[in-house]
Amino acid sequence: MRKLNTSDVFALARVVRVSGLRAELQELIKNAANRNARVEDVGIGGFLTIMEALAEKKSESAIYEVLAGPLELEPEQVASMPLDEMAQKLKQLEEENDLKSFFRWLSGILGKN
Repeated sequence: MRKLNTSDVFALARVVRVSGLRAELQELIKNAANRNARVEDVGIGGFLTIMEALAEKKSESAIYEVLAGPLELEPEQVASMPLDEMAQKLKQLEEENDLKSFFRWLSGILGKN
């Protein structure tokens, strides 16, 4: 597994565009940045919103492309990966890249708008 890099940000941006998630993510980030928001509510609502948008077939291949890079796999391998193995790899990706801190910083910056 490799660390996330700048090209991964652009790959993720393509997922947002293809899935039509821009407005939903903007609202989610604003809610997450709100100090009165309950983490559970933001997380559950955000998760369901994202899952609905990503359920579109056109989004699915874009997600495999995003994950294939840092996982150092082909998109087809990502698609066929057992769910428990994917969960472990996503946890490892989060930990090795300190994504919690990154998203906390991002929500703070974007929440100021």
